[in-house]
Amino acid sequence: MYSNKELSQKLKANLPRTNFIDTLKIAYRPYICPFDELLMLIEKDKKVFDIGCGSGMFLTLVAEYNSPSKIGGIEIAEGLVKNAIDLLKPYKVPFFISKFDGINLPEEIREYDYIFLIDVFHHVPKANQREFVKRIYNMMKPGAKLIFKDIDASKKVLVLFNKLHDLVLSKEIGNEIGAAEAKSLLETNGFKIKSSKYIRTLWYPHYLIISEK
Repeated sequence: MYSNKELSQKLKANLPRTNFIDTLKIAYRPYICPFDELLMLIEKDKKVFDIGCGSGMFLTLVAEYNSPSKIGGIEIAEGLVKNAIDLLKPYKVPFFISKFDGINLPEEIREYDYIFLIDVFHHVPKANQREFVKRIYNMMKPGAKLIFKDIDASKKVLVLFNKLHDLVLSKEIGNEIGAAEAKSLLETNGFKIKSSKYIRTLWYPHYLIISEK
């Protein structure tokens, strides 16, 4: 396991030139999101893709610790795409980072072994969530794993802290669902659930579901 302090220091070492808020998000994200647990799931020499990669924090840590053969990611905000590219440039790992229109997933996803969906799903409009999962499944290759990590809405009190977090930093209220609903949604769309667990970091309640096509 990696300490939050160690992971945070790695991200701080290559901070891109960006605004104050993005700098804080990059440097201290490991204290909020269980990157340590996520990194432990990845085998060496695999291709790793992050849907909604933000400023590339997780992919940077994958490049640092997991010896991937390739990394990739998509993100809606142009500024965050630039941040991710800047963070990944120092690493000698082939990477694909592109702007996402929120609907059309890139064909490149088909070549990856691990697809990560980290704290992105609750930003998808409620009416589009089922179709979003279906599109991911259809784009993945057989045998690839979807690592689905998000905020657990079944934790009625703790989920309010995440809503406040999103309201302050993203100017929106999330569409969180509970872990049981998330597993049902994955299975309905063809995924096989391999394992799931509950993780709490500070006052943030997370579910982590490992599924496979």
